[in-house]
Amino acid sequence: MTDAVTTVPAPAPAPVLRTFGTFGLLRLLGRSSLTIAWLAIDNRTGEPVRLLASTQPVIAPATRERCIEDAQRAARLVHPRIAPVRQVGCVDRFPYLVCDAEPADLDAPSLTATVLSLDDLMRRGHDLLDGLSYLHEAAMVHGDLGQHTTMVDASGRLRIWGCGLGLALANARQAPSPMGTHMPGTAAPAALSLGFLLSREIASCGLLIQHWLLGRPPVGEPDMPTLVSQMATIDLRLPTDLPQSVPVSLRLIINRAIDLHPQRRFVHARSFERVLSNWRQTQLLGDNGFDAVLAERIRRGGHLPARPMLSNRVTLIAGMEKERLDTVVDVLLEDIGLSLGLLRSANSADAAAVTAEEPVLTVKRAMQLMGTSGLRRVASGMKTWPGTLKPMGVRALEMTMNQALLAGHLAEYLVPAGMDAEAAMLAAQFQHLGQLLVAYHFPEELQQIARLKAAGDVGSGYPISAETATLAVLGVDLPGLMESFLRLWGLNESLRQRVRPIPLDRRVQSPTTPGGWIKLVASCANEIVMVTELPQPEQPAALTLVLDRYHDALALETEQVRSAMRQARDKLSRHLVNAAAGS
Repeated sequence: MTDAVTTVPAPAPAPVLRTFGTFGLLRLLGRSSLTIAWLAIDNRTGEPVRLLASTQPVIAPATRERCIEDAQRAARLVHPRIAPVRQVGCVDRFPYLVCDAEPADLDAPSLTATVLSLDDLMRRGHDLLDGLSYLHEAAMVHGDLGQHTTMVDASGRLRIWGCGLGLALANARQAPSPMGTHMPGTAAPAALSLGFLLSREIASCGLLIQHWLLGRPPVGEPDMPTLVSQMATIDLRLPTDLPQSVPVSLRLIINRAIDLHPQRRFVHARSFERVLSNWRQTQLLGDNGFDAVLAERIRRGGHLPARPMLSNRVTLIAGMEKERLDTVVDVLLEDIGLSLGLLRSANSADAAAVTAEEPVLTVKRAMQLMGTSGLRRVASGMKTWPGTLKPMGVRALEMTMNQALLAGHLAEYLVPAGMDAEAAMLAAQFQHLGQLLVAYHFPEELQQIARLKAAGDVGSGYPISAETATLAVLGVDLPGLMESFLRLWGLNESLRQRVRPIPLDRRVQSPTTPGGWIKLVASCANEIVMVTELPQPEQPAALTLVLDRYHDALALETEQVRSAMRQARDKLSRHLVNAAAGS
């Protein structure tokens, strides 16, 4: 007797709804007012494919030829986030292109209305922008980027497809104005400019990400060309009622892509992609993926440029060998970049003098170990002022450096008796590393940060802090940027602890270690300097809050702080006068 064998019948193929040339159309995948996407069967091979065709017949032969030409040109690009094109052609005045179908296409549409988690949203957004960036960097555009021209492959990664087919269709339409709409009664341009098309596709990415976050089309409009054309007349920013909590910084990133004001939008798809990636690494994964970006900037421009007249200053110090070391150090401390270079060199693995000692935490100790020869060596490796900065960015770096120096001098005058005043001064200066790095290495982004802060969060009515604006523009906040630098620069953990400011939302407690006291004084000094940047009427109340916050540990009085601030400003002014005189 033999066992019966049960044969499971193969699933019946989906019925063909109609034919298109040599293709049988199985299921509608999506559409826009420009193109329509189908899951189809290639009747010649029996293989499932994705087919994208113009929504309407294209009457003008020149437009049909341009559709096919653009699609063929884009098809020559090879990138993992762009689906390979299998065929480009035209059937009954309908230009089309074909890509291989993904396994998921056979069961259900690849991109459903499911609300994505923030991590999945960031990964999908990265894939979308990575593919689009490659396309844009080849001086091409997609033409009709939307929900129906994205797919998820077998590995769960997103791909864009249908590149180029909709470009001529969009150009054949009445072209919108630079603000997103075409004014009735005016002549439409013959073709949309490349810059306008790139900006429109970056906006489409922002709207797609919003769609995935909401689980539905923004403002209920599924047609992407219509949505983008309404940017100037409808508020398309993320609504307040979202299926999940979205941090303000991420909200700003998404909204930047569709901002009403062009100067506040992302200029390049690659910039958008990097910000999303950095945000995911730092805010979701706790892994600062910004190191590689910052390392490249440091490789090209140095960590920070030396202040003006560096060679004069080094010559002056070399001639001060008979002076007290404190006098020499006082000159060095006015150059933050040089101080950082000295500390790094003194703590380096090849600095044999410190192998058996405690880490070098002050410039004074570094000079004791390295002498003027070591100073000359460090100075010779620094970029001279203003480094790689263009003239428009120099003023911002000067102001940030002077603010850091002021905070350092204030900490020097506020330090309790018996504490190392230089260590407190250095810590207060270095707590500005995040701002200094942005001003020097990211001058264009600094302007975007300033514009975001000035504009505020119109949606919520609340002002935008420097931290949030920086996170929205760079994808990393100021503390995260500082942490990246400290890792790359190789400064020891003792110094790192001192330069991490006490968070403003954390209760101040009396420290138990010398390093903790240094950090506390530096943090207090910087918070006081922040008060001086407020409008004059707001300063007294804000200063009272700072002094109350540090009262249990430092017991500072208002007049004591004001006196210390006057001394700090006088010392900074003397330095600036001497620097201007070249002494």
